Amino acid sequence: MIKLLFVVMLVAALAFGADDGCTDTSIGITPNGSGSDAVTLTVVNDWTLANKALGLDVFEGSTVYILAADNESMHIQAYTTSGTPSATLDLTAANAACFGVAWNDDLTTDAYYTDDWSDTVLYYTEDFGTTWTTAANPAGSSARGMACDGADYWTTNGDGGGLWRFQPGVGAENIAISEPPTQPSGVAVFPYGGNLGVAVTTYNTHNIYFYEWDGSTMSYLGSAACPGSVSASYGLAYSSSNGHMYWSYKDGSSIYHISELSFTITALERSSWGSIKTSF
Repeated sequence: MIKLLFVVMLVAALAFGADDGCTDTSIGITPNGSGSDAVTLTVVNDWTLANKALGLDVFEGSTVYILAADNESMHIQAYTTSGTPSATLDLTAANAACFGVAWNDDLTTDAYYTDDWSDTVLYYTEDFGTTWTTAANPAGSSARGMACDGADYWTTNGDGGGLWRFQPGVGAENIAISEPPTQPSGVAVFPYGGNLGVAVTTYNTHNIYFYEWDGSTMSYLGSAACPGSVSASYGLAYSSSNGHMYWSYKDGSSIYHISELSFTITALERSSWGSIKTSF
């Protein structure tokens, strides 16, 4: 009986992983955690989507777009800040298990990086998907959500825990975080108290965990429970245009959503992007 139960759980985990890259053996909907007093999340908007939305990023130009990976449709879908689907960026055929996307935060020479849960490289394009090239992925196939702070890229380490901070082809640093109890999925970066704020989601524990990175040390600030009915928590991104987070998730009816969240961290005030300086 125990052996049979293990097989059933393993099959369920593998089926779930084939859908969204989750290798966590936690089965079923995990109740939202209580979070901490230091962080408050408020839902500003919530949109029901027709398609999958995994790792998120935000494109900040004359128009702001939320970017969401959809490996079933094989593209990155751009949404307006009112939740309306807009342009798409086609993925290369080899990137069929795409989870994360990160824009390089450069309007002059824009580039887009993606990862893949069945491949050990990053894919990137500098001509909006006409051609794709690969680069080494410090997290290998364990990378999930991605973000760029204007200088460095960040990704979660889906199997081994923690985060990677890196510049493709230059250098990489693994940064341990111990608070998330299950597999990390999304990551977002934002200006915070003269340093860099980092927020992390996990597939099956439905809190958002907040940290401060001062260039050498990662300090835990607190967490907040994800709002609503959540089956799986995916992407996370920050918009400097309004100071809000965008979070993607799947509800108990297997419907995908993107929520716009305002957030408050009681310890320090957020600062401008100009105060953030990181280098290898």
